[in-house]
Amino acid sequence: MKGFIGSLIAAGIALWVAARVVPGITIPSSAFAKLPADLVTFGIVALVFGVANALVKPTVKIISMPISLLTLGLAGVVLNAVLFLGTAWISNQMGGNIRVGDFPPHLLTQATLVAALIGSIVVGIVSALARMVIPD
Repeated sequence: MKGFIGSLIAAGIALWVAARVVPGITIPSSAFAKLPADLVTFGIVALVFGVANALVKPTVKIISMPISLLTLGLAGVVLNAVLFLGTAWISNQMGGNIRVGDFPPHLLTQATLVAALIGSIVVGIVSALARMVIPD
C-alpha cells in the first residue's frame, strides 16, 4: 500500500510539472486557485494516472516487448504517449478536465501528438526522480 501511495504522489508531482512546463498540456486544477476543489480535481487526475501506470502499463509493456526490442526502446515513448492520452480521456470522463494539445475533441492532430510525446517524456523523467526521493 505504501508503494502505491508513493507512486500516486510521484504521478501527481509529475503531472503538475508537465502541466506547468509542456506547452499544450492544460490541467486547470493544477493552478490550485480554488484550493479545496482544485486539490480534489487534481487528485482525481493523479489517481487515474497512477492506476493506469500501476495496472495497465506493465501488461501493455509485456505485450509490446517484441516491437520495443526492434525499435530499441523508442516504442516505449510512443506507448507512454498513448497511455497519457488514455489517462486524459478517462480523467475527462470523471470530471478531471485535462487537455493534451487539441484533445479533446481532436485526437490525431500534430499538436496532440507532440504534446503527448513531450508530456510523456517529462512525466516519465519527473516521476522517476520523484520515486527516488519518496520512500516506499
